[in-house]
Amino acid sequence: RARQHRARSGGASPRHPAPGAPAGPNAAMHTFWQRVNAIFFYALSVLGFLALLCAGTTYFHTATPEVDLRLDRATLRKIVGAGHEQAQLRLTIDANLSTVFNWNVKQLFVYVTAEYETRGNPVNQVVVWDHIITSQAGAAVRAEAIANKYALTDQATGLRGNTVTLVMHWNIIPITGLLTTTSFRSSPHTFTLDDAYS
Repeated sequence: RARQHRARSGGASPRHPAPGAPAGPNAAMHTFWQRVNAIFFYALSVLGFLALLCAGTTYFHTATPEVDLRLDRATLRKIVGAGHEQAQLRLTIDANLSTVFNWNVKQLFVYVTAEYETRGNPVNQVVVWDHIITSQAGAAVRAEAIANKYALTDQATGLRGNTVTLVMHWNIIPITGLLTTTSFRSSPHTFTLDDAYS
C-alpha cells in the first residue's frame, strides 16, 4: 500500500495557472489592427487638441488695421429697357491689414461694399470691389483711381441723388476654426450721387 501511495503521489499532476496569469498564450496580445486603431485615435485626439489650442489662442489677438477709402469719380446712368440705374465708380484704396494676420490665418478675402437706403429697402449693400490677401507681407493694399470690379446697380431708381457709404470688410479664412467676418466702420467714406444721368 505504501508503494502504491508513493506511485500515485509521484505521478504528474495537472498544472493550474497562477492567479492573474493569462488563460492562453495569446490572451494578453493585441492584434495588428487593434494596435493600429489605438495609435490612430490617439494621434487624432492629439491633433484635435492642438487644433483647438491654435484656434482658441487667436481670440486674444488684437488687430489694429488702417483703412482709408475715397471716391475719385462717379458716373450714373439709366439702363434703358431694364428699368434700373447703374453707377460706375473710381476708388482710391489705402489699407494696411497686416495686423489682422496671426498664426491661424490662412488668407483674407477683402471686399468693399456701397451701402445706401431707399424707400423700398432700408438696407442696400452692393459689393463693388474685392481682393484676396494670402500673406502678411502682401496685406498692404494701395490703389489709386481704380475702377470698381462690379457695378453699383439698383433694381429700380434709387441711386440718383442718393447718399452712398463705402465700407471695407474682410473674411478671415483660418487654418483651423471658424470663418469670421469683420466690417471696418471706423473710417467709412460717404458721398452723394448726381441728380442727373451722365
